[in-house]
Amino acid sequence: MPMDEQVLIETPRGRLVGMLHRPPGPASAPGVVFCHAFGEERKSSALAMARLARAVAATGRPVLRFDYYGCGDSEGAFIESDAATRLDDVRAAVRFLQHAGGREEFLLLGLRLGGTLAARAAEEAAGCAGLVLVEPVADGRAYFDGLTRRSLVRGMLTRGSGGAPEGGAHREAAGEGDVLDLDGFAMRPAAARSLGALGIRSGEVAFGGPVLVCQVHFRDAARPDMEGVCAAYRTAGAAVTFERLVLPPFWNRVDVAVAPELDRVVCAWLSH
Repeated sequence: MPMDEQVLIETPRGRLVGMLHRPPGPASAPGVVFCHAFGEERKSSALAMARLARAVAATGRPVLRFDYYGCGDSEGAFIESDAATRLDDVRAAVRFLQHAGGREEFLLLGLRLGGTLAARAAEEAAGCAGLVLVEPVADGRAYFDGLTRRSLVRGMLTRGSGGAPEGGAHREAAGEGDVLDLDGFAMRPAAARSLGALGIRSGEVAFGGPVLVCQVHFRDAARPDMEGVCAAYRTAGAAVTFERLVLPPFWNRVDVAVAPELDRVVCAWLSH
């Protein structure tokens, strides 16, 4: 069985808390850094990602999951984070894993917006040997627009009037105040714009290593956004594997959700 060890990752802003999953024996392959999803999606997917990390570690790879600055058990406040701080955190996690595992090579695995961050980090990270992108956010602006709409709807429902929120509350939710309510998480508009500028688009991708793209949906048919991610990497010369998993969106559930089929697909791809 893999051995789980809580670790502290030092950064200039403060300590990040992580979980290092060590393989049951000597590491036989480069390790993997997990980049978790954003906000409520991170909470809902925590169990599924922990199970996936242990499954990957059981194949002989050290795996590092970590909380970004201002998230989970890491130091700082959520409102202080943006795209730049999160990318810095990914780099710090990579350096920690390289030192802990004694290897320069590593892989990045990201879920949802974490996949988009992993994709950006891979562009500049020396030693990145591959990418696993699980339902990556292809268009950051559309993603954050959706979070804002959900916050507006929730505000109308909780006020019980059926109408739009009044005054400053409406401006906050719409992004006109000093703080955005993004599905229950406070963020400054400039920080949300920096994350919304992220995406995976043809002509903007340079990573040419092996890439696994996992679509998770109720239907098997390939969606245009995931096909676009695959096309972007193929244009860059990457060897792309596209897996379509017929599963519920485990990052968007209120009940306990696991994804054993995802474990199988990711571990099989890594073994090759």
